[in-house]
Amino acid sequence: MLDFNPLDLMETIREGVLVLDPDLTIRFANRSFCHMFAVAPEHTVGRKLYKIGNGQWDIPELRASLDAIISDRKTIEAFEVERVFPSVGQRIMVLNARKVYRPGNKIKQILLAIEDITERVRLEREHAAAHERIGMLLQELTHRVKNSLQLIASIVMTEARSVSSAEGKAALERVSHRITALGQFYSKLTEADTFESVDAATYLDELCRNLIASVYQDGDTFIMLKTDIESELLPADRAISIGLIVNELVTNAVKYGFPGEEKGTIMVTLKRLPGELRLTVADDGQGLDPRRADSGVGGRLVDAFAEKLGGQVERKSDGQGTTVHLILPSREGS
Repeated sequence: MLDFNPLDLMETIREGVLVLDPDLTIRFANRSFCHMFAVAPEHTVGRKLYKIGNGQWDIPELRASLDAIISDRKTIEAFEVERVFPSVGQRIMVLNARKVYRPGNKIKQILLAIEDITERVRLEREHAAAHERIGMLLQELTHRVKNSLQLIASIVMTEARSVSSAEGKAALERVSHRITALGQFYSKLTEADTFESVDAATYLDELCRNLIASVYQDGDTFIMLKTDIESELLPADRAISIGLIVNELVTNAVKYGFPGEEKGTIMVTLKRLPGELRLTVADDGQGLDPRRADSGVGGRLVDAFAEKLGGQVERKSDGQGTTVHLILPSREGS
């Protein structure tokens, strides 16, 4: 095997490399180090590390760590340094160091490797800043969409009050409730500081309670609402459709299950079962004509949204109440 000088090998390394004496005098600086910091070897070799440049390498934590390498056989792993150098400006570096020992002449030295990560960190910081900016813009957009939907729902409800036809008034009120359901979804996105998913437990529970409250605005509530909704993260596309389905089913239960001022209970549950997610809206009202429930606008919307979600709807209604199941196939992230 041919003999070679280990220092020649250092010249092929991309990272800057220094060989230091125990007193931190520089004995060798490879070409990468000199290029990295725009220094000449003759102005570097033979000088103390902490005295080169304008003292940018005079870092107490680094000096202590280098001293510990000689005395305690320790190493430096991924020591990050950020400094401004007169010749090359601000640099962010990762340092790794260990002691080298040659038994023949008993020389102890420190091998210090320096990786310049300035550009990588700059790009990471720019990406983080851009991500934060986009997040703020999306949050503002979500907030404005929520407010706009609330305004539209209010306008529709005001219009409903001016309509003399009972059927027209009821239709406009249901449109207002659908718009409100969308607005509540965007409200939950804003509160959660996310734009990808909402928690079903808080979203659907609040949606149902607000819906019941809107029906009994005078405070005399004849229907008791019960919910048992698991904390389940719903992706945005699923949450919108499920929210609108819940809106239709609860509205149907109020309208058809308890006409007039009949008392009763509406139960809304969401459970994860093996291979499926099951939403159930049940009431103990007088029951309804299945043909009316399926053929009405609300029923058609429920079926359309269920089909969009890849699920199926099961209905049962008799003189002891109505139960509707929405069965959704399980998938990653709900």
